[in-house]
Amino acid sequence: MENILQTVKQFLEFSDEKLEELKKKNQMIKLQKDEKERNTGV
Repeated sequence: MENILQTVKQFLEFSDEKLEELKKKNQMIKLQKDEKERNTGV
């Protein structure tokens, strides 16, 4: 049982890290898109 709990805990930690990574990547893409739209006047 302890092993299952450890596995789930580790999975959730990895999931949180991945979500944070994707969030940052998404913000960068959005900023690039916004800047491109401002530069092209679209």
